[in-house]
Amino acid sequence: MVESKRMGRPVGTSLNGRKRYLTEAELGAFKKAREKSGRMWNVFFSLLWHFAMRVGETCRLRWDDIDFTAHQIKIVPEKNGVTRVYSLPERIERDLKAWKREADKHPEMRENPYVFPGRFLKRSGHVTTGGAQRMFQAILKKAKIETKHGIHDMRHTMASMMLKDGSNVVQVRDWLRQRRTKSVEIYLTDIDAAEHETEMGRRDRFL
Repeated sequence: MVESKRMGRPVGTSLNGRKRYLTEAELGAFKKAREKSGRMWNVFFSLLWHFAMRVGETCRLRWDDIDFTAHQIKIVPEKNGVTRVYSLPERIERDLKAWKREADKHPEMRENPYVFPGRFLKRSGHVTTGGAQRMFQAILKKAKIETKHGIHDMRHTMASMMLKDGSNVVQVRDWLRQRRTKSVEIYLTDIDAAEHETEMGRRDRFL
């Protein structure tokens, strides 16, 4: 395996040697398992994947951030990034509307400003990052994905895939709501990894 210049570790891995990206087969298996995990979690991970969102950004997403009339979504970065407005893919918008109809049947959820309410509404309002991470691991298990992955690997995978599919570092920087192009360079190492050389195809296959 090719080594990274950063501390001599193999490209596409974290400091402990764990892969930071999902393969095409893993993404496909995750998508199928996600779709069977309930309407809320299906759209949660669909959004997180497509917009390369950090888990905290997804947990704190508010209904006010979504404009169904304009078919747009506003994403406020969790870290020192740039707030951006994106067009909503038709499939994600349809799933969001279906989830809203389901949530609106419950008075507490209907009055909740967050898209993804937590189990203890009066205390947390939105689902916690810990709860999302546990669900991510549960879906990996359901999908029979044996490779160890963290939820942030979805963001890492999207960035690497965009670069492999021809997007330049500026386009990826903007999509990820980063301020500095240098922040994107970490993903350049992944596209040379042997496990990531298979043609990934269109990214929306995994919505």
